[in-house]
Amino acid sequence: MNFRKILYASVMLFLSVVCLSSCGEDRSIAYREQTGLDRWMDSLMRVNYYWYTEMPSTKKLNYFTAPAAFLKTLVYNSETVSYVTDLTATDYSYGFKYKLYSVSDTTYAAQVLYVLPNSPASEAGLSRGKWITTVEGDSITSKNKTILDEDDALEIGLATYSDGKLVAAGKSSLPATRVVANEPVLYHTTLTQAGKKVGYLVYNNFANGTDDAYNKELIALSNEFSGVSEFVLDLRYAQGEGDLENVQLLGSILAPSTALGKTCCTLKYNNKQNPQTVTKTFLSSISGGTNLNLEKLYVLVSGETSAAAELLINSLKPYMTVVLVGAKTAGKPYGTTPYVNEAYQWSVNPVTHMYYNANDKADYTSGFAVDYAAAESLSTLATFQEFGNTGELLLSTALKLIE
Repeated sequence: MNFRKILYASVMLFLSVVCLSSCGEDRSIAYREQTGLDRWMDSLMRVNYYWYTEMPSTKKLNYFTAPAAFLKTLVYNSETVSYVTDLTATDYSYGFKYKLYSVSDTTYAAQVLYVLPNSPASEAGLSRGKWITTVEGDSITSKNKTILDEDDALEIGLATYSDGKLVAAGKSSLPATRVVANEPVLYHTTLTQAGKKVGYLVYNNFANGTDDAYNKELIALSNEFSGVSEFVLDLRYAQGEGDLENVQLLGSILAPSTALGKTCCTLKYNNKQNPQTVTKTFLSSISGGTNLNLEKLYVLVSGETSAAAELLINSLKPYMTVVLVGAKTAGKPYGTTPYVNEAYQWSVNPVTHMYYNANDKADYTSGFAVDYAAAESLSTLATFQEFGNTGELLLSTALKLIE
């Protein structure tokens, strides 16, 4: 009996060792493949994330979570500035922005806010101020209201706003989504108000483009605006962080000449970084362009105005009078840094720093309050006009202030 017990125990021990060595190794490899990206994100953020001290313990994390969902478990206080990107995905778009309004107890209508050039939306004849009331012959309801965020070609029913109601204006074919250049300059012109020459620029995002194409466009526009005494910068739809060089350039064009070469902003990182602060300046001169030497700037803003647009406002405040017209901004004085994992073809872009101006202020975490309120809404549809129309609500408000 003792011999058989010893033999049985020896055999079971042998089988256990074999099983653990083989099965354990295979399982470890599989787990590394399934958890590797999340573990990489976690370890990277514990060094570079601005609020790394607020990250949860590794024991509380599930490393088998999809990247975007996993990031939400890492970030401080549910902040939404940090993000991940699938580098194998292609960003397709219809090329227009819209706002949904409830027009009955069960239906909605989509108001077109702007349309990008050379886009499916422009080919469909959409423009600022038009309305979409049906999609594929159906009214827009709570069940299908996200269809304008999808990919397929669509038949859309159009309408215009007149005398307090929407008037049917035929149908159009909206081609399928494709890659569309999100060009920063939506509109620009020079107006005359009370004998004053006023520059007006609708700026949609802060990017410098391939081969600095968008920065070069800004430089060319600075020459067109040369000689204006007043300026209205329309940032109501400007979202996202964008490129810091673009912020510096636009600020250098608009600022008083006395601000050139001085502090634009200071980037402050967590205490694991060296250096912990980095200062960026306005350009000392604008090669090929013009500094407008303004003393006052009127900026049109909304609840969507965020990140780079707010950074520009904050950076100019120490040097000139910045008058905000519209609605309170989003409140995102934070900057992200991209880190790429080539093996998984994903990047994580955590908040790594905060932006401060020359007065060491970053006091807009809850947004910039406006000096003069004027918001696009159902009650102001009569003043919803094309960009540059002097009767358009936000622009007309700024022009009256100039007058």
